[in-house]
Amino acid sequence: MIKLRDIILLEKERLATGLFYAGFLFAYFGSLHPWFMWPLATLYPVPAALCFFGSLLVSNSMENPIFTRRDFLLPVIAFIIFATYERVSNSSNLNAFLMMPFRVLIFFCMFRVGLDKLRGLMTFLSKLMGAMLALSLFAFFLYLSGFPLPGSNAQFGEFYSFTNFYFFLVEDHNLMLIIPRFCSFCLEPSHIGGACAFLLFSQLGQWRKWYNLVMLATLFFTFSVAAYVYIVVALFSNVWIQRRHFVSKLLLVLAFLGVGTIFTFTYNGGNNLVHDLIMLRLEIDDGEMAGDNRVTGLFDADYNNFIHYGSFTDIMFGRDFEVVEFGNSGYKVFFYENGIVGILLLFLFYGIIMWHAPDKRAMMAALFLAFLYFVVSAFMLWEYIIFPIYAGAYLLAYSPESPTDN
Repeated sequence: MIKLRDIILLEKERLATGLFYAGFLFAYFGSLHPWFMWPLATLYPVPAALCFFGSLLVSNSMENPIFTRRDFLLPVIAFIIFATYERVSNSSNLNAFLMMPFRVLIFFCMFRVGLDKLRGLMTFLSKLMGAMLALSLFAFFLYLSGFPLPGSNAQFGEFYSFTNFYFFLVEDHNLMLIIPRFCSFCLEPSHIGGACAFLLFSQLGQWRKWYNLVMLATLFFTFSVAAYVYIVVALFSNVWIQRRHFVSKLLLVLAFLGVGTIFTFTYNGGNNLVHDLIMLRLEIDDGEMAGDNRVTGLFDADYNNFIHYGSFTDIMFGRDFEVVEFGNSGYKVFFYENGIVGILLLFLFYGIIMWHAPDKRAMMAALFLAFLYFVVSAFMLWEYIIFPIYAGAYLLAYSPESPTDN
């Protein structure tokens, strides 16, 4: 016989979980900046935190709450210290400081929630992303085939200008290309490519699921070198974590990459999409990679001046960075703005939040993936970056009984 008390407990659990999921989706997509989140802009932590707060209230009224982790205090303190330092060193505006309490609540809930709910969240998010990207890719292929699609002009900030086909965006300067790089509903191909790569890292062992296959396909059509590197590292991480013939599989993949490279340079005389969008960006010219365009020439000159002639205070605490050109990101910009102290606080923060991961190989793989992202982009507190990597560190583990799908 079903008791009323059992029904109430079940409904509370569903409500707490639903609000938790809703809060995370606001935070995740708000940080990813898809076009449908542009009206919220930097205010996305407000609805996210309100949902999390509601989830906390409901959870605290339950006999078996969903927020059960006890190792959350140091990670939250480390986040507050680093996030506050970053805002001060970057001379952030008032809005950035006003958003701080809301973001603290977001990070508190993510560090506090039980691992079972964290696993369910990552699976739910992966399914949602897979469904959204399947529609986006389908519409993109229709566009490539010449099918007329409705669209409108869209502008984000000072530097981004698109034609918005609603299921995907195409930058205005790419409209004349036969096959533009796919960025789905995001600002850049590297954004959606990185998002897919980090979500797939949290889904290691499940890559045969339809939604993960869709994310793999999406990642390929971004033609993002950075995203390709992330997914290869994620793949090898899986082999390493599972202790399965790492050296032999490394040699196999290197052989595959070698054959693929030769093919792209010889097929159709080198006149093919992969050669033009990927291989040419990997060529070395005067000691630098052609695709290493994370900073502009003007900033690079300023950065070299900062390194060689900056004061002790600048080197330790960073220097104000005035955005006068589009296209600057990565470790150089982070060091320029935050100095040695900022880098130390960042590394300390990531070390603390990963420290209690049950499998140290999974922890090290997550930290290495985060380091690669730091080198390339360095927006280390964006929720769509940090939490899939964090989830991977805590959810992945050596399991000799369970074969992986990779």
